[in-house]
Formats: sequence, structure tokens, C-alpha cells
Amino acid sequence: MSPAKSRNRRGLAWVLLVIWTVATVVALTVPLDNAPKVMGKGFDKVVHTGMFTVMGMLAQAAAPWYSLLFALPIGVGLEYLQKRLPHRDFDQVEVAANIIGVLLGIACFETATRLRRR
Repeated sequence: MSPAKSRNRRGLAWVLLVIWTVATVVALTVPLDNAPKVMGKGFDKVVHTGMFTVMGMLAQAAAPWYSLLFALPIGVGLEYLQKRLPHRDFDQVEVAANIIGVLLGIACFETATRLRRR
């Protein structure tokens, strides 16, 4: 891949990462008073893992291996922020789901990149 094409892809990854991060922050901080229950107990952990898997993949695409410095503090920090919000709850299992999601996203991105090179 040419250097210019690589820069364009990385630039697009940054844009998508910023959009996804803003959407994640909003989703995890707005009140959920009237939110319908979509699935049973524990489904929110799956949602957290999925959200942070996408963030981990985008972060790895935008800034390889600096992605941990970006995504992990957001994943942990947002959950601790929820502790201070009257309309949200802190959950240590969700902290773990966020961390697992970031690591899974990085692993998925790296695996896909290496398979594509073959």
C-alpha cells in the first residue's frame, strides 16, 4: 500500500474513531429512565463489550498500539463517570466488559490485518 493511501485510511479511521467515541460517551451518560428493556439481565454487558470492541478496532486502525492509551482510559473512565451521575449506575463487571471489548477489538484488527497480508 502506498504511503498516501495509508495516510488516507488512518485519517478516515481517526474520523470514525472520534464519531464512535462521542456516540459511546453519549450512550453511556444520558438518562435511561424510559428506556425499554430489550433483552434479559446481563445483555448490557454484551452491548458494552460490542461498543468497546468497535472502539478498539478503530483506535488500532487510527494509531496502532497507541490505541490502548486512548481506548482503555475511556472505557474505564466512562464507567467511573457513571458512578457520579444520579441517573446511571456503576458496575465493575461493565468495566471488565469495556476492557475486554477494547482488547478484543485490537486483536480482531491485528488478526484481520495479518490475514489480509497473506
